[in-house]
Order: sequence, then C-alpha cells, then structure tokens
Amino acid sequence: MILVVAGVGMSWALFFSPTWAQTYVSGRVITADGRVVASGALALEKGELHNNAFLVGGAIGSDGTFKIPLPSGGPWGLHVYSENYIYFPLQIQIAAGTDNDIPIILPVDGTPADNPRISNITFNKITNQVFQISMQVDDTDANLGPQMLAVDTKRFKSYRLVPKDGDIKDKKADFPNGEYLSPFIPVALDGEDLSGWLVVVADHQCSNGTIYDGAGQSVFKPAVAHTETLNCDIPGIWKSNFDKIYRFSQTQPGVLSGEQIAGNLLIDKMEQNADAVSIAYRFEGKTGSAELKLHCQENKILLEGPFRLADRSGDWVFSKLKNAKAALSGEKLFTDNCSVCHYADRKDRKVGPSLLGLFKNPLLPESGQAASEDNVRQRIINGGDKMPPFKHLKEEELRAIVNFLKTH
Repeated sequence: MILVVAGVGMSWALFFSPTWAQTYVSGRVITADGRVVASGALALEKGELHNNAFLVGGAIGSDGTFKIPLPSGGPWGLHVYSENYIYFPLQIQIAAGTDNDIPIILPVDGTPADNPRISNITFNKITNQVFQISMQVDDTDANLGPQMLAVDTKRFKSYRLVPKDGDIKDKKADFPNGEYLSPFIPVALDGEDLSGWLVVVADHQCSNGTIYDGAGQSVFKPAVAHTETLNCDIPGIWKSNFDKIYRFSQTQPGVLSGEQIAGNLLIDKMEQNADAVSIAYRFEGKTGSAELKLHCQENKILLEGPFRLADRSGDWVFSKLKNAKAALSGEKLFTDNCSVCHYADRKDRKVGPSLLGLFKNPLLPESGQAASEDNVRQRIINGGDKMPPFKHLKEEELRAIVNFLKTH
C-alpha cells in the first residue's frame, strides 16, 4: 500500500510541473441543433484516441466554454460528455506553449431511455492523504464501454474506474453492470469539496447518462440559445450536409486553409473571389473539387454548391456554426498595460525607456540582459527596478505583447 501510494504521489508531482500551464485546450461546446451546452465534463487521454490512458479532465461551464491546462503537446484523445447529447470522442493534436481552440459539436441523443446509469457514489478514505471512489454502474442494453470516469475539475485530473473484480483486457468487449473502483487518489479527503468532482459513464453506443458531482447531485443544466452573431465571412467553424465539421481560416487575401475535424478528407487548396469559393481536396485516395457560393441570410450563413469526385458528384452545403476565434491584439494589450510608462513608436523616454526597436538591439535597456523573448517575458512578469510585476497577464497575452514589440 505504501509503495503504491508513494508512486502515485510521485507521478502527481511530475504532472504538475511549472511548465504545464503554458499549454491549454479550450473551446465552446455547441450542439448540432444550434444551441450551447451548459453543463458536462471532458476527459483527455495522452496519446491515441481510445487507449484509455486518462490523465486530464475538466468541466463545461454554463456558457459552454472550457479551458484545461495540459502537461505537454502532441496527440491527445478528447472525450466530451453532456446529458441529452451523444458522447463525443475526438483525436486532437496539441501545439505546446499555446492555447489550442478545439471545435466541439455534439449530436442530439434521440434515445435517452437506453443511457447507462450511475448510483451509490462513495468517496472512501484510505489514509489521511489518499482516497478511492466507488460507484454502481448499470446499463439496460448491457453494452457498457471502458469509460467509467471521475474528473477532478479543480486539479484538472481524470481517473478511469474499473470493475471491482478486476479490469477487462479487451476494451472493446461489453463491460459488466456492477461496482466500479477508481485507483488510489493522492488527495486528502478531509475537507475536500466534492462538488468539484464529476462522475461520468459512456457505453459502446456513445450514450452517456446523468452526470453527477461527488456529492451525488446531478449537474445538468439545459442547453441555451447560441447568441453569437455570425459574421458573413468564411473563417470559422462549419458543419456540412454530410455531418462533418470543418475549420476554415484566412491565410492571406483570397487564400484560405481548411481542415476536416475528425475525418479523412484533406483540403489541398482553398481560394475565394468575392462570394465564390473553390476547393481542391482529396478523399479516400481520390482527388475532388467543389465550387461554392457564400449566402448570407438573416438567421444563417451558408456555403453551398456542387462537388465532384472520381466516382460521384452532388451538392455540398456548409452551415456556419462559429466565427473564427479573434486573435489577441498585442497593440491593445500594450496600450492597456505598458503605454503608461513606455513608448513603442518613438525613441523618447517616458516614465521608463522607449521600447522602439527593442529586439533590434543586443541588450535590453536598463537591465542589460540579452534582448531575448524569454528575458522580455520575465521582465514583464516579474518587473524590476521601478517597474511593477505584471503577473496577471496570461501566457497568450504575454506572447501577443512580445510579438507586437518585435514589429516595432
């Protein structure tokens, strides 16, 4: 027991290294029927989807948003659970050191009667610093999958629970109804706020039922209207008439890039001329093309037109779901936080030295350190001499300010 608990504690300490908070996965969970999910849970496994190496997790906020820190970039399996909607798994590739915006579109659950059920949630104290979670899981269809999970939303951790009599090697097999146990969790149970824990289950048909907190209370909140005003432009998140989700981005005037989320269609080229958009793509080893028109209506934005593939043709229709995520303005952040003491567009000294041409000089003014990105970031965060620290700035805000200074 002592060796097991010590080992878990060591991995916990390694997980929370100082560098992990620089990488995030975030987004807003919207639904195929045009609403915003207001409750639910997310769990992430490190590596390939469905390897069941669950490590990270979090909650969906009442506005449908989530933001979860990750210990590293690379491949992750993202799993999203919300009552009344089909459980959604997605293979994602995370870029380290930045906020990765992931579009999540949940299908409506048309058959909630077959959802698996959780009951008898218990937090069992093992030692003063360790506890274990148990719960009863039942499914009328008897087709439970391996995803019985507990999510620590405060520490952004997730744990997979296994049958009391032992795990099942074949994760594609139907798991039994019965009691499920978590691994030993290195947290003191005394004083723990159990409302910060969520328990979820999914079966092989992608049904997930009621999500509870650690006190056994349902966290369900009805989905709300999607209030974002959609721009009549191409960049953003779109859903096709083939139930696939796409992200379109502007790369330069008249030139776009596109990606299919959770699919194997590859977009090679995208060009726009006024309201006309041409796409060259590959699907299942075959090349295809499409000529689409942008239509802006009062309640929806559409891209539609004919597509051609080697052995088929038809109509391709995209409905816009979200605008492109607005880039942080380094100039505005500089104005709000730095301009009271520094100029960025002239050589004069204000309260502090001018920052015009900051990265064109070998050394930083006053500190005399090398003019590197890291030294500038540390100076902003920690301050120095008469400069106050700006520890409230988020990583992406720091990056935007540094990139702004690079251009001046």
